[in-house]
Amino acid sequence: LGWMNYWTSITAAPSYFATTENQWEETFFEYLPWHVFADTSTRVIDPFWFGLPEGGAIPWDGWIAAIGQWLGVSLGMVVFGLCLIVLFQKQWVENEKLTFPLAQMPLDLTRGIDAARRVPDIFRTSAFWVGFAVVFLAILYNIGTYFATGLPPLELFWESYDLRFSEDIVFSIRVLPLVLALTYLCPVDILGSLIVFHWLAVLKRALMTRMGFALDGFGAGAGAGSAEPLKIIFMESYGALIFIGVWSVWLARRHLRQVWQQVHSGRGDCGEVRRYRVAVAGLVLSGAWVVGWGVGLGMSLPLAVASFTLMVMSYFVTAKLVAATGFAYLLPNKTQVKGNSFIIDLIGSVHLSPRSLVAYKVFTSNAFFGTFRIPAWPALPHCLRLFSLSQPGRLTTAILAAFLVGFLVAALATIVLAYDGGGHLFLGGKANWVFDDTVHLMNNPVQPALSKWGVWLFGFAEAAIIAVLRGYFHWFPLHPIGLAFQNTFGVRLYWFSLFIVWVVKLTLLRYGGVKAFRKGKPFFYGLAIGYVVGVILSNMVDLIWFPAKGHHVHGW
Repeated sequence: LGWMNYWTSITAAPSYFATTENQWEETFFEYLPWHVFADTSTRVIDPFWFGLPEGGAIPWDGWIAAIGQWLGVSLGMVVFGLCLIVLFQKQWVENEKLTFPLAQMPLDLTRGIDAARRVPDIFRTSAFWVGFAVVFLAILYNIGTYFATGLPPLELFWESYDLRFSEDIVFSIRVLPLVLALTYLCPVDILGSLIVFHWLAVLKRALMTRMGFALDGFGAGAGAGSAEPLKIIFMESYGALIFIGVWSVWLARRHLRQVWQQVHSGRGDCGEVRRYRVAVAGLVLSGAWVVGWGVGLGMSLPLAVASFTLMVMSYFVTAKLVAATGFAYLLPNKTQVKGNSFIIDLIGSVHLSPRSLVAYKVFTSNAFFGTFRIPAWPALPHCLRLFSLSQPGRLTTAILAAFLVGFLVAALATIVLAYDGGGHLFLGGKANWVFDDTVHLMNNPVQPALSKWGVWLFGFAEAAIIAVLRGYFHWFPLHPIGLAFQNTFGVRLYWFSLFIVWVVKLTLLRYGGVKAFRKGKPFFYGLAIGYVVGVILSNMVDLIWFPAKGHHVHGW
């Protein structure tokens, strides 16, 4: 529903929130692709924001066209992602040997369930139940505080705390058992890199703020509370992110050459040849469909191709790195996930026509294929890892059907909630910033600046040097993933959870080797299962005894 809150808000906002003060109508209404928005009649829009009168019917006819437009192009993105990952999956599994923790954990938890005792092997280990008890008993105690209000709640597993060294050096402390369990399967060099580069990012930002460090093109002068140091760090990270995408393709060059030879010549395993040919065809057709949809919004063809390519690069890198780490909160910065940093800041909005700029802002808004929480793509490598590709048709059908149902259920439920109680209550004007930013860019075009290119290229070069050092020295401890995600939301919030796992894994591997690591796995799995069971139990208690006001037990 997070994506749908933005989608419904954006598609219903322009005609309703336009005022003389915000200058929406006179600035961009003539360029707006109205065919992808909800019907602008007051019959459709007004009750969406204020709620229907008693006995009123939802005007679905005003939404059908918009739902069809966005669902169609979103399915195109899912098909493109699936085809792309099919082409790379063998490289990731056999050559790069990614760990796929999100797929490995359910396999481990169900291993042995088909034996005579019908109980998974891991459930018969004492370490699993110790980990389970550590978390579940804490949540059970917390459930007791619902009834004995004098008892202090234990909020360790669902609250974030600040570790403050100074006004500008602050670290967030958050312990989430699910993160502990999944990242236990993550390689220690990646864990260490995420932690170390985050520490460095906090220190870099504090140092730039205290020095008043400023670069032309990054906004107003730096100082206490200035966002300029953060923008510089984000641009550095974006350079590293793009390098990882290029590097990933370079590492797979031999595999991709073999794939093309199979597709072109037809020689090789019949099933594999057929699979790759379908994947290449799907890649071309779905890519053309999404780019064509962007052109239909009003973008020029080069802008549509560039926007789509940058978006695919961010999604591809994120999907691969989630497959390598199991860290589902590995989320790119919002300005990077759809290429805004490159097109607006590096190329410059001054080079875009008004129609292209307005269409670009719609295409890269949160209405299109989610926010920085990327839908579908991060799960695709794990689906391919879990389920055999011997019957690719069934797997593809299941993935597309799941996305289709999820999109429609979320979209329809959000629309019903808005008409039932009024969109103002839970949507407010959260989409307005998209259109306000469009007005700002049209009135204040962004010029490309050498300083921005310098920071971007510096991040690209840093990541390249780290990759080269890893290639020449097997002991080199850092990975460019840490630089690319050094100050992203998930790392800022969960670095301490990663730190706990990192210290434990280093200790186990140093003093007990792989055998000790394997023995520790049931304990960490127990933490996750204890957390899930505890959250379910808490929700059941709330439904029975506290239906009007539940208790917070899980969140960011």
